[in-house]
Amino acid sequence: MSEDAPERITLAFELAALERLTDPGGVISDTRGWTDHMGIVSDEPTHLVRKRARDYGFNPDFLPGPRTKPESLIKVNNQPEHEADRYVLVSADESIEETAESAGWEYRHVEEAAETAGWRLAAETDDASDAERTGWP
Repeated sequence: MSEDAPERITLAFELAALERLTDPGGVISDTRGWTDHMGIVSDEPTHLVRKRARDYGFNPDFLPGPRTKPESLIKVNNQPEHEADRYVLVSADESIEETAESAGWEYRHVEEAAETAGWRLAAETDDASDAERTGWP
């Protein structure tokens, strides 16, 4: 990469991190302005992840497919169509930090990312509203 060339970034949102934001659609629009590739990783079934992406007006460059979050991170990092100078994961799951970093991703907790980027976090929700979010598409 030359000094004048912009840095290429592939960014993955963990689904739970997107759901912690007050305006996931706005965050996605903002993020599209400075990333080259953006998608979602989750242990949830793909059809639920796809529905949440649609709800946010998001057409992701990659989805988890039938694999775990760590498997998704490794796969995306090894795909030439998502090649980048930096791979960044925004997650609400601290237990994946070490795995993400060993797979070549920079880990950013959603609270840290929100503070840095000026995104607003939603108030904590109760189990009833979480159940409502994960319904069938």
